[in-house]
Amino acid sequence: MNTIVTILIALLAGAAVTAIVLRRRTSAPPDPVWSELASMRAEMLGVAQRASSDSSEVARRLEGIDQRMSVTQTASVELARDIFERLGDVRRATTSVAEQAKEFSSLQDLLRTPNARGGLGEALLEELLRQLLPPHAFAMQHRFTSGSTVDAVVKVGGRIVCIDSKFPLANFRRMCDAPNDLERTDAERAFVTDVQKHIRDISSRYVVPDEGTFDFAVMYVPAEGVYGELLRLTDRRRPLFETAIEARVVPMSPLTMCGYLQTILFGLKCLSIEKSAEAILDFCGRLQQDFERFETEYEVLGKHLGNARAKYEEGARRLDRFRDKLDQTVDLADDGHKDGPPSLEIVGDGEEPHAAIPAR
Repeated sequence: MNTIVTILIALLAGAAVTAIVLRRRTSAPPDPVWSELASMRAEMLGVAQRASSDSSEVARRLEGIDQRMSVTQTASVELARDIFERLGDVRRATTSVAEQAKEFSSLQDLLRTPNARGGLGEALLEELLRQLLPPHAFAMQHRFTSGSTVDAVVKVGGRIVCIDSKFPLANFRRMCDAPNDLERTDAERAFVTDVQKHIRDISSRYVVPDEGTFDFAVMYVPAEGVYGELLRLTDRRRPLFETAIEARVVPMSPLTMCGYLQTILFGLKCLSIEKSAEAILDFCGRLQQDFERFETEYEVLGKHLGNARAKYEEGARRLDRFRDKLDQTVDLADDGHKDGPPSLEIVGDGEEPHAAIPAR
């Protein structure tokens, strides 16, 4: 920057000198011209000084800019290094997600068959029952005399509630993946038909009051979205849910199943309390009998004690009479030494004689 300013000043000075020389060659310059040239020279010197000071200021500022650029460059290098490291982490994570997506795709292909979907739904249902109910309150793969096997049963009050977890999802998937409204409507009709057939199968197989079932069965819907579609769909302007209820089949999603099982758990606790109350009442009955026997025995003991007290008092009175008569005998014995031996007589109360005393 200093070099550029110096070159500009030199060019201006050279141009001024050339103009002055040319004027001297053509004609002798008048005095006002020389004075004007002197003033111009003074101005050129002032401009050169200002340019020099400005160049120094510019150089100082450029040095500050260089320092800030150096700091910024260092920070940018560190930031770029950090960004590249994070991009490496993102790349590794993306690779892991891609591998998991391939595994999930394989699992999805595996679960396309109805048997695999049924097994997964049964496993999820069993885990839900295991988390909410005690082991004695449910059972898996309950078999009826007809040969039908239900996925799970819940035991309540000596009877069972049958739960089927094999829900038809093929046409529901078609309905979700339909590219246009026409194919979606066709898949929706097929899905409604599948659900109606599934409802009839559950009602005919798993509602068997003669074998201890309740008068209804549960159709387990494996996802809340599918359950929402089930509540929305109709057949000939009749809700599909009402068709299921009329066939004594209750559709339940995982959320409603959880609430239903909580209600059953509360009922089981009430039954346990009722059984405990019956045991307490039986114990109180036995305690009352024991108390009545104790009361009878205590009354007998009281009678015995009363009789003993009466005998004791009677014996005390006899002892007092015997003491009195003994005293009389002693007195008579003292008198007999003086008057001769007295005659004796037997004294008693009609029982065994107590003593012989002198006759008066």
